[in-house]
Amino acid sequence: MSAAASGDRLAVWLRRLRWPVMIAWIVAIVLLNPLASGLSKVTNDTASAYLPASAPSTRVAELQEAAAHGPGQPEIDTVVVLFTRSSGLTAADLATARSARAAVAGLAGHVRGLAAPGPPRRSADGQAVAFSMSVTAPASDVTTIDTDAVHAIQRAVSGPASRAGPGLHASVTGSAALNAAGGITSKTQTKLLLAALIIVVIILLLVYRSPLLWLLPLFGAVGAIVVAKAATHGLASAGLTVSSLSAAILTVLVLGAASDYALLLTHRYREELRRHAATEDAMAAALRRTVPTLAASAATVICAMICLLAAQSASLHGLGPVGAVGIATALVAQVTFLPALLLVFGRVAFWPRVPRVGQAGREESRLWSGAGARVARHPGWVTLAAVLLLGGVCATLTAVRVSNDPLATIKGHPSSVTGANLLAEHYGAGVNDPVVLLARPADAAAAATAARATPGVATVAPGTPAGGYASYSVTLSVGPYTSAGSSAIQDLRSHLDHAAPGALVGGGPAIQYDITQAAHHDTWLLFPLVFVVIFLIIAVLLRAIVAPLVLVATTALSFAAAFGLASVIWRYGFGYPDVEAQLPLYIFIFLVALGVDYNIFLSARIREEARTLGTRQGTLRGLGVTGGVITAAGVVMAGTFAALTQLPSVPVAQVGIAVAVGVLLDTLLVRTVLVPATLLTLGERAWWPSRSARPGHRPRPAARPRPMTRIE
Repeated sequence: MSAAASGDRLAVWLRRLRWPVMIAWIVAIVLLNPLASGLSKVTNDTASAYLPASAPSTRVAELQEAAAHGPGQPEIDTVVVLFTRSSGLTAADLATARSARAAVAGLAGHVRGLAAPGPPRRSADGQAVAFSMSVTAPASDVTTIDTDAVHAIQRAVSGPASRAGPGLHASVTGSAALNAAGGITSKTQTKLLLAALIIVVIILLLVYRSPLLWLLPLFGAVGAIVVAKAATHGLASAGLTVSSLSAAILTVLVLGAASDYALLLTHRYREELRRHAATEDAMAAALRRTVPTLAASAATVICAMICLLAAQSASLHGLGPVGAVGIATALVAQVTFLPALLLVFGRVAFWPRVPRVGQAGREESRLWSGAGARVARHPGWVTLAAVLLLGGVCATLTAVRVSNDPLATIKGHPSSVTGANLLAEHYGAGVNDPVVLLARPADAAAAATAARATPGVATVAPGTPAGGYASYSVTLSVGPYTSAGSSAIQDLRSHLDHAAPGALVGGGPAIQYDITQAAHHDTWLLFPLVFVVIFLIIAVLLRAIVAPLVLVATTALSFAAAFGLASVIWRYGFGYPDVEAQLPLYIFIFLVALGVDYNIFLSARIREEARTLGTRQGTLRGLGVTGGVITAAGVVMAGTFAALTQLPSVPVAQVGIAVAVGVLLDTLLVRTVLVPATLLTLGERAWWPSRSARPGHRPRPAARPRPMTRIE
């Protein structure tokens, strides 16, 4: 029966709009692609991108930037060329260092942003000599300019170094070299997208087993990525802080979410094609059954992201709108662009397994139906065993070690990291990252005296005035990013509060100290806030209180177990012993939001079936019907986040590993075993205060609205 004859308005509109919608999306992708490609140009990885606006180190960074080069050129990084010989430098070694300095000096004016080098300086132990130069670049292009400058310096130094005698070690280090080794550029973003696309293509081919069908969800996902990146570019241009970490996460988040939504919609559409002769009728039925639940799922993640606006950290604060825009774009693309593509291609999109009207098709998965039957035999014991297992895995949280040392954020052992360690060894622990002290001229002498008297301070030297403040460079005698360094920062500020009120302490070590303090504040604020918001959304969706509490509790347990397990994998599998203070919040927001996401798909179907079959049979059928497609969706999401390990930044790789581990744990254990077992144990009480269903009773449509979802 045709759409017009059936009177189905949605089907009529789908038939009329399939070509216009498809063309509109293609035009939007073409027009917005240049803007999306330029996202890396507006990302901000300066200190102010991670610091709270109220932090003292933020004010120091702003004053220094304004004094050094004004707005538009906010970044000055340093390159240090270091020569070392463990037995002591010889006259030939010093001549090599001078020759290298002359070669580097010839680059000034020819390499973008590179200044002339300063004089060479020998270490007190006589085993090292170093000279340094600055690299100036706008924040939008700092990584590229740093990389070009460092590579040019390495080539210039390699000539004199190769002619030196054996035993002389040459290193190029400094903040610019470290940034070049671990920074995220447009090239690495492209590499990330390609790696994620390859993973998704492989999974979709295995799921669909069709030479054409896998392309259509992929087109929708790519369209969503382009629009989401263009929108994020607009947000960054309007003043929102978008870090390179947020931009990298946006790519895999949109690709994973869009692929998940496509899997669920396409699965239902295939079922409806066996019931409807016209493809637009089948699509109308599929959209009615899936869109409400997809919207509720997306709303959960979006609301969790919006909660990040309460964070003190500028990077977390900026991640909220970025993630929300990404999820919203993924949803819109896959409920408009994908249906249009499927309708344009018709049933042939499913070739060679083309669904026909009246064709028998098994709705329930044998694997997941069998798993549900086994769980149902002893649900109470299964619940207890799953909780104990996850609780035992949570014990691995003791392996988590927090450190904000910039050297720990770079993969491998590049020469820049080796050089930084050698520099600290020969010139002092705090030489790489001095603390900046700013004081009013009238209080300058008192501030310097108080700083010299602070435990953990090695030297205090005058610096360049900034913004009407006198400046001092304070070198610590302890590791700047150790607990002793944090104590030294805290003691220094305490002494200055008494000796020179209004003095400011900034610089690298103080920045990381303030970031850590902000992370502690955000943790205590965001964890309960996100859980409360998610509980309220699920409670409204399920019209219950007990079941949402179960889902939130299992999600919290899953997050703790996944984070602990990921920390073991970081340390022993990848050699990343530490984690930045802010990283647990990034991981938390994605694991909790995405974990609840899959639980919504399952619980909404269980709730629908329980209304007519009762909780026991409804749980078994809900698990059997949704198991396969939701597991495939979880594998897709885990695969896309695993692609983050391709980037050179350790924190980005850690986020990818943790989310991949967490999604797989949630998909294969929590959603498959723990949630169904708990609901079976609770029985009809799970839906309190809603009225229990009477098995076999199906309410009349007039008495109760149609359920929000029907995912199969």
